[in-house]
Amino acid sequence: MNWRHSPLLHSLVNQPRLGLVTDMDGTISPIVDQPDQARVTDRSRQLLHELNSRLTLVAVVSGRAVDDVRQRVDLPDLVYVGNHGLETWDGQQVIPAPEAIHFRPHLDAALDSLRPHQISGMLIEDKGATLSIHYRNTADPAAAAAAFRPQIDRIARDQHLRVFQGRMVFELRPPVEIHKGTVFRRLVEQYHLQAALYIGDDTTDVDALEMAHKLYQEGICQAVGIGVESPDMPSEVAESADVMASGVSDVEALLGWLLQARSASSTCM
Repeated sequence: MNWRHSPLLHSLVNQPRLGLVTDMDGTISPIVDQPDQARVTDRSRQLLHELNSRLTLVAVVSGRAVDDVRQRVDLPDLVYVGNHGLETWDGQQVIPAPEAIHFRPHLDAALDSLRPHQISGMLIEDKGATLSIHYRNTADPAAAAAAFRPQIDRIARDQHLRVFQGRMVFELRPPVEIHKGTVFRRLVEQYHLQAALYIGDDTTDVDALEMAHKLYQEGICQAVGIGVESPDMPSEVAESADVMASGVSDVEALLGWLLQARSASSTCM
């Protein structure tokens, strides 16, 4: 269902303590071939800025390093969580998740083991708390993923790390139960939200989209998960989302609607 026709979405606008949590890449920033070329759209940035004064919480939760996503969004008053929850920006510095800190030597060893198997066009990105292996720019991404998977699985086993596969990317993460879903719950509880939106487009967002269901079913929060469509969107996103948006431009339309509706509400904070 498109978000415009969702009674669930329309019903939460007047909740006094309403929060918005969004991914960055593919959600408020178009997907690009090179990760360092990603840019948040001007319209998304302006809408997030204006929503921040109308909502209890506006947060960006990304697989990027938290300092990276903070600089790209460039709105100092927002809440930022990076590396899928493994680090948070506290307003002055990066705060790593304590349970993940001691896995840094394992990531260093994995990095050394990965480099000899790197395929032409593949980018290995060290994000501090995690490693990302991007294969979008290889000659044949599907073949590159198939050839590389056994190597990364072996390295993960050797270094006691976990492998995750997203949109044209493998990730190595510490084996701790922290992900976008646990982050979403933590933010809902920390800010005492009565209602919350989560917006995301990739496999790593599925945990948060599913968490929206759990929060709603448990009576903790009137949470709604919004998936973002794209040509190579993983099917799990649509399966887990309550409603869908049709790409970054439609996310902008959604944010604009939310701002307008919230501005008209007498209960906005």
